Amino acid sequence: MNIGPFSFPVALFILLTSVAIAVVVARIAGQGASDAERVIVNSVIVGLVVGRLSFVAHYLPAYKGDVPKMLDFRDQGFDLLPGVVSGALLLLWMVARRAHVRRATIFAALAGVFSWSVATAFAGTGSESAYLPAVNVVDLNGKVQPLARNDGKPLVINLWASWCAPCRSEMPVLAQAQRELHGVDLEFVNQGESPATVSDFLASQRLSLQNLELDPSLAVAREVGARVFPTTLFYDGTGKLVAVHLGPFSRATFESALDILYPGAIVVRR
Repeated sequence: MNIGPFSFPVALFILLTSVAIAVVVARIAGQGASDAERVIVNSVIVGLVVGRLSFVAHYLPAYKGDVPKMLDFRDQGFDLLPGVVSGALLLLWMVARRAHVRRATIFAALAGVFSWSVATAFAGTGSESAYLPAVNVVDLNGKVQPLARNDGKPLVINLWASWCAPCRSEMPVLAQAQRELHGVDLEFVNQGESPATVSDFLASQRLSLQNLELDPSLAVAREVGARVFPTTLFYDGTGKLVAVHLGPFSRATFESALDILYPGAIVVRR
């Protein structure tokens, strides 16, 4: 999940804020504060590295041997459980070896975990529309049609604009996924641009998209409360909203989202 005009990841923002809170608490706790700070920070770093390595191993085919993409954590690809377990084990091991940091580290860790849990739970409650909005969109030929689909498949809607750099970066990924996925509808809804602008962009990028619609008045964005692009909305077969993702996807993180939200429903043909 992402936030703000620069698509800064909310998950990363929450993590950094929680680490900062833990560091402040460590300093307040007194004895061994500086060492406690290092214990907290090192545990977080180890957790992130292990979580990233686990994720990359899980979705290795999606990276196609591209090492820079494997190392680029900005795609938000982390396995939570291995990361949390490894970070916690390191923290416990260091606390057991250094008695003078125990008080500060324990208070700091509790404060960080509590703030992270509360902020993460709060961030997941921001969707403004529980079901697929009943609005109309238009195709490149100007034909008006409803946004809603009635084929019973899960529906993924990507809200984008050609001026949006993160949108441009993820578009080839989603275009390829659209060609290769079976069991889900993927719809691209451009926000506020003219047919000529969209057509010129697709031609310049050599992109061929199915289910491409235009939303010149940003009606969809208003209905779902989207304030930054790209925003990707995940609906189940009944039209119920199950998740919202702000910011760009990599191929691996998109596949991960589908695995989590639609277990067993999606077939990927490479």
